[in-house]
Amino acid sequence: MLKLASHLLSTVLSLGVGVLFRHAAHWIRPDEYSHNGTELEELNRNFCRLVLGVQLIIAGIQLPSKYLKTEWRSLAYLLGPGMTLMWLITSMLVWALVPDLTFLYALAIGACVTPTDPVLSASIVKGKFADKHLPKPLQNIVLAESGANDGLGYPFLFLPLYLITYIGQGAHGHTAGKAIGLWFYETWCYEVLLSCAYGAVCGYIANRALHMAESRNWVDKESFLVFAIALAVSP
Repeated sequence: MLKLASHLLSTVLSLGVGVLFRHAAHWIRPDEYSHNGTELEELNRNFCRLVLGVQLIIAGIQLPSKYLKTEWRSLAYLLGPGMTLMWLITSMLVWALVPDLTFLYALAIGACVTPTDPVLSASIVKGKFADKHLPKPLQNIVLAESGANDGLGYPFLFLPLYLITYIGQGAHGHTAGKAIGLWFYETWCYEVLLSCAYGAVCGYIANRALHMAESRNWVDKESFLVFAIALAVSP
């Protein structure tokens, strides 16, 4: 009960600080950073991308060396059948609970909530409570799965979006084959596989550069976090 009370207290305090910064102290003024709602939406989206990118880089750095090579089977189960079942079950719940909603739209909504957020999972697998009650292998697998499923959520999202665009209501002169083809080439090949290749190359180059800098005493231990943030925001 004390652990639960402490978690609830920390949540309430975090919410209170956010409200204080936004409404009482007026330190966060997003309305002043843009001239219209479109710019504000773009600003919020890019800020969320920045936070998510930094957390993904940190999640990857926190994993043990060669973790993906040794635990690929467990990740394959979670990211393959696990994510597919979560997507289908969530979509069917949305379809059943929201009136007058087509199944394709339910699939799109379900794909948005299927990936677990690495920012939220970090609060579960890190800290004194996790170190005391969660085994280290469980912490690592949750951290790795929450980081990998963000990118793998793209195919679940774009499949219903392409189907809605090309065979949904109001679409004329298109077939499901065109939607599946675009989903395979643009989503799987370009968005997912090319992103993995790009990330692997950039990660390898950054790894070798960091090792060289450390061996020559060009960088100290305190700069590792800054290095992760710089790598996350780099193009």
